[in-house]
Parts: sequence; C-alpha cells; structure tokens
Amino acid sequence: MRTLHTYFGRELLKAFLMTAVALTILMVMGGGVANIFRGEGIGAEEMAKVFAFLTPVAVTLILPVAALFSATITYGRASADNEVLAARAAGINVHRLLLSAGLLGVFVTLFTLVSWNFMIPGLSAAIERITRKDLPAIVLNQFQKAKPLAFGKYRIMANGFERLDPQQMIAALSTQPAASAPSISSDGADAIPGSDAPIPIQAHHTYLRLIGVSFLEIEDQEVMRYGTADDTIIDFDPGTDESPSPKITVDLQGVRTFDATRRQYYELRHQILGPIEVALPIKRKTKFEDLLTLMKFVENPAVIPEVQDRLWGLAREMMMLFLAREIDASLSAGKPFALVGSEKSKVSMELTAESWRINPDDGRPEVKKVKLIEQVGKDRRILRADEAVIELKSSFKRDRPMVIVTLNGNVEIQDDPPTPGGRIVRRPKETLAPVEYMDQPGLAARWASFKLEDMLEPDAGIGLPGRQSKLHEKVFKRMQEYQSEIRGEIHFRMSYSFSAIAIVLLGAVLGIIVRNGQVLTAFGISCVPMAFVVVASIIGRNLADRPQYGWLSILVMWSSTVFMFGAVGFFATKVLRR
Repeated sequence: MRTLHTYFGRELLKAFLMTAVALTILMVMGGGVANIFRGEGIGAEEMAKVFAFLTPVAVTLILPVAALFSATITYGRASADNEVLAARAAGINVHRLLLSAGLLGVFVTLFTLVSWNFMIPGLSAAIERITRKDLPAIVLNQFQKAKPLAFGKYRIMANGFERLDPQQMIAALSTQPAASAPSISSDGADAIPGSDAPIPIQAHHTYLRLIGVSFLEIEDQEVMRYGTADDTIIDFDPGTDESPSPKITVDLQGVRTFDATRRQYYELRHQILGPIEVALPIKRKTKFEDLLTLMKFVENPAVIPEVQDRLWGLAREMMMLFLAREIDASLSAGKPFALVGSEKSKVSMELTAESWRINPDDGRPEVKKVKLIEQVGKDRRILRADEAVIELKSSFKRDRPMVIVTLNGNVEIQDDPPTPGGRIVRRPKETLAPVEYMDQPGLAARWASFKLEDMLEPDAGIGLPGRQSKLHEKVFKRMQEYQSEIRGEIHFRMSYSFSAIAIVLLGAVLGIIVRNGQVLTAFGISCVPMAFVVVASIIGRNLADRPQYGWLSILVMWSSTVFMFGAVGFFATKVLRR
C-alpha cells in the first residue's frame, strides 16, 4: 500500500504543481488580483513589489482549482489505464486509494486557512507600507495633473514643486534669513515666535518644496481660511508600527491669509498646518485583517476603525448637548454662563439671558434677550442682542473643538466703563473670538465623565434629543452591520477552506467513475459542485452585510460545505464500489 500511496501522491503533486504555477502566472500577469488593490501614482519599482506580494494571494485563490484538476486527472488516468481495476483485483479496497487525494485536500485547506487569516493580511500591511513610503510621488502626481492637493479640510495648489531629502532640506533652511515676523499655528489663535515655527527635520521623513502656493481651509462647505504663500515645505511622515497612519505637515512660508472665522488678516513668516493623517490610495480593508483582529472586532466593536469614525461624529453632537446643558444649568441657577480663553488670549465672557431652553429636536441651546460681558486683557465691553447662537467648530484635534458665540438681531456694543465721547455701536450680527471647549472646567468635567463606548449600547439613545437619538440609531445600526460583516468574513474563510477537502476527494472519485479517457468530462462534472460552493459562499458572504440575515448567511455558507461532503459520501459509497 505504501508503494501505491507514494505513486498516487507523486502523480498528484506533479499535476498539482504544474497547474498551480500555470494558473498563478496567468492570474498575476493578467492583473486579476491586482484589481483588488487599486492605487494611483505608484512608481514602477513599487508596483513590481506589489505584484511580488500579490503572488501568494493568487496562489491562495487558485489552489482549490489546481487540486481539483490534479485529482481528477491523476485518478481518471489511473482508472482509464485499468490501474484501479488491478488494485481491486488484488483485493485492495478502492477507497483506500483516495488517501493521497485526502491528504492533498487537507494541505490545501490548511494552506488556505493560514493564507486567508494571516498571510494575506500581512501582505496587505506590507503593500500599505510601500504606499506610505511613496506618498510624495503620489502628491507629485496630483500636481502634475494640475489637481489641488486635498487632505482633510485643506486644498493646496502650486505653480512649481521639487522633491528634497533631509540633507537638501537642511541646506535649504540654512540659506533662509532669520525670522523677523510672528507666526501662528493653525490649531490655535496665538502668535508664536518665528524661530519655533519651521518644521523640524527628521531623518526618516521625505520633503516636498512648493512654489507659488494658494490654499483654502473648508469646513461644512464653508471657507474658513484662505490665502497665498511664497514658499511651502511639505513634511511626509510615513508612520511607524506604533502609529501606522502616514501624516503630512505643511509649513507655509511668506503667508498672506484671511481668517474668515475670526475676520482677521495676517502676514506671517510661517504658518503650520497639521500634522494631518492622509488617506492612502491603497487602503487596507476589513476583509484583509487577520483572524485575531477580526475576532477582536467582533468582541469589541468600538475598536473597528469605521465605527470609531462614526462614534466621533456622535461625540461631537454629544459635546454640543453637554454645552447646552451647561448653559441651562448655569442660567437656571441664576449665574452667568462663563467662557474663558487660553492664558495667551486673555479672553473671558459672561452670558446672561431672559429666556433659554434646550431644543428637543437637535439639542442646541436657544438663548434669547442676551447680555454678554466680554473682556480681552484690560479691555471690557458689554454686548446686547435678541439672541445668541452658540456652536462648535472643528480644530486639528477632534476632541478639542472651538466654541463660537454669534450674537444676532439688534446687536448693541458698548465699552465698560463708557469712554468719554463713546457711543453705542449697533450691528445686525457680531461673532466673538472662539475659545477651546476643553478650556471650560464645566464642559471638560462633563466630557471626562462620558464614555464614548457606552453609546454603542442599544438603549443609549433613550432620553436624548431627536438629532442625537437619530444619530445614535445610525451608529448602532452601522456597528451591527460591521459586526455581521466581520462575522460573515470569518465564516466565509472557514467554510470555503474546509470545502477544499471535499472538492479534491470528489474530483478523485469522479475521475475513477468516469473512465475510458473521459477525464475532462469528470473534471467538468466536479466543477459543478465546486461552483455551487463558490456561489453559496459568495451569497452567504453578501447576506452577512445585513444583520437581520446574519445567521442565515452562516447557514448558507456551511450548508454548501456539508453538501460537498455529502456528495463525496454518496458517490464513494453508492457509485464507486469497493
């Protein structure tokens, strides 16, 4: 028997390896797998590395087909040459001849399991690292196409550009004159010394120099800041294992900018934008995560990246609600609602009102007949208006938004105490200087006692205003969809991998049954149940995207695998006789 098993095993391996190599070359060179990773602006050398990484992916996809073909060909030829008949005449149980095919099926199953759950996720991470390293080339490609560089809420255009390494950057900075004008950092309103503004040079970073720059900062489809710069340095941080997201820091030099929010015009030597995380053209998807990560996502959906992004959208609405509640608590207690700026800005405000409430539909504060005392340094003024609109604006740090107070309707502004010859200034609208949300003790305390993960509970939206409640429903529904999708991905990998054993055995059995040289017929027949498994797995995987069909999707995927083993049992016992 050892001789027979060695013979069948050797023949199986020869056909299996030849088929696998041929199909892999056809698939990779034809670009079928490359379409999984779609990227723009990646260099030829990097793309060659990507194709090298894609080869194991192609192997994983074609191994079941190669194993099925080799089993059908090997056992079909043996049956056509009466080798199986000779073994039966020698008193050998024909079913024992299927051991080699079974071992090949086990190998394909194990390889597919390891590849889907660990190898492909690792290759996906490696491809992402290649893309991070080539980020400057991607940006250059944008400028060469005369397209604006868009990252986050910024849009940048340039007339000229060149790529610099760290040594070239040091040489370029050494030729610049010392700073003589103040600079500002875009995450705050305070001036900082010019010598502190230029970005530090890092050995593992790459740099891009732009000439003749214009830029926009857009939020909620509104232009917040716009201007021009004589010279600009873009610092590309490829990221590390601890912080894998690539980041861009932009150093605008010779800046002339208008801040539409603060209604201020600046002429600055430096203005720093960022660091800002950049979305990659080749982006890892949830289906390319390893098994352990997927299981962690199912257990704790709050760590799913897509859920985290949606949670922070809900967090902003909760911050707005906390602000409304803080205003209501202060005014209901007969105290003014106070806002304080940073130590450098020396801004403080005290707001009182004749009527106020929290809008039950959107959780926003509605404040009427307002009196506001504003103090900036030693200057103090009193403002009165029909209403105050208090809202949040995003900053570079998503957990540190800005609070902006806008007075509307019959705004009256008067110095306090009144200056000689002073008069009351009347305006239809007045926007006051923004202050940081987290600089307010009451708001910071409310946020510190709030756990964002608790918003993933099904009853977390009870008692919230309409806007926050609906947003919670959307986040919770999307979280369920992601959980179901991830659970479906896990079962898809498992069921499809285990079906390889049955597929190979079925090919071997049909190869023996359909004899007289009709090997290709046997292969075609065995492809029918294999196609059934593939279609059922895809249907089950797609059903998993809908939480209401979660368990049905698992049933569909595993029932196809069970069907395959049932087909093997039927043909092996009822058709293929001992």
